[in-house]
Amino acid sequence: MFDFLKPKVLEEAHSKYSGLLKVISGFGYKYISTGPLTQTGGIVKDVWEPVLKKYGKTRKSWLILGLAGGTIAKIVSERFSPIEIVGVEIDPVMIQLGRKYLDLDKIAHLKVEVTDAKQYVHNLSLKPTPKSGSHFDYILVDMYLGDQLPSFVYDPKFLQKLKSSGSIVIFNHLFYDAPKKTLAHSLIEQLKTVFSDIQLSRQLTNLLIVCKA
Repeated sequence: MFDFLKPKVLEEAHSKYSGLLKVISGFGYKYISTGPLTQTGGIVKDVWEPVLKKYGKTRKSWLILGLAGGTIAKIVSERFSPIEIVGVEIDPVMIQLGRKYLDLDKIAHLKVEVTDAKQYVHNLSLKPTPKSGSHFDYILVDMYLGDQLPSFVYDPKFLQKLKSSGSIVIFNHLFYDAPKKTLAHSLIEQLKTVFSDIQLSRQLTNLLIVCKA
């Protein structure tokens, strides 16, 4: 009677960046996971939506570092009528699965860049986007590969570049055990040296860090 609620694996795919990816249908929606962690779809919406609802404004430009299957981009597109969304994702397998199962290609105003986020941000002033130039109203940072953020996210030089490239920068950081909390606090201390206004929002097992220049 309730078989539609039972999780079902629709596809498995191996990625050199994310390891074994599973596309799962269950509990009324589809999502992509690595091990026990949801990478896109499902509860990712529950993590991001309250913060975007609070801080987002219409007719703005958005850069998403860690596009995955497009969950965040879909929220932005449907709620805020953006003038532009650029989604940067290093993993082509994730993009392929997002297109196949999560309607990634149907998200309005989205331009997909399959490339390294660090290099993309570094080159913004050299190769600006047609609508936003080298500066976005919002930059959303959600670059988890499994349960790890790339080490460059904690680099002050990268954080300075984000500050110069966006008016509001929002980081998603896992916050469910002592090591994750230690890393999150380390990032916050780095951010305090770069941004003048930092606000924190706890969402499920995550901490979202909202930074304003």
